[in-house]
Amino acid sequence: MLDPDDLARLEQQLRSEARRDGIAHFVIGVAVFREGRLLVVRRVADDYHGGMYELPGGGVESGETFAECVERELLEETGLRLRAVVDFLGGFDYATRTKAKVRKYTFVAEAESGDVTLAPGEHDAFAWIDAGALDELPMAPDMRATVSALVDRV
Repeated sequence: MLDPDDLARLEQQLRSEARRDGIAHFVIGVAVFREGRLLVVRRVADDYHGGMYELPGGGVESGETFAECVERELLEETGLRLRAVVDFLGGFDYATRTKAKVRKYTFVAEAESGDVTLAPGEHDAFAWIDAGALDELPMAPDMRATVSALVDRV
């Protein structure tokens, strides 16, 4: 489990490395496990990567810490409340339609018990998956690599 001081130091290091690399935009992915299964959500059909499964998450807002983003995105996209940030899994860079360089970081989070409630208009389905279910779901290649590494850990 990462305590708040460890998270703050990690974020300071990650932001410093990103500045050095010319990256100012960040996205956070949130990995939540229950009973050995990983939560993934499906983007609505008319969205970018529509119909693809992904980890809950989204962009870090101005003035927001990475830990705050984990908590906010988890609640907004799944209705689940954050108990703790447990681990940091690394990151990768990519481009979007509007930004040439974005760095995505993935954190493992422990959520309070409760039912998943999806954000209307953003996601239309969810699944708790293990390694055996991974090949059945459509995912972008970088997301598949991230999710594959996660389910292989269990």
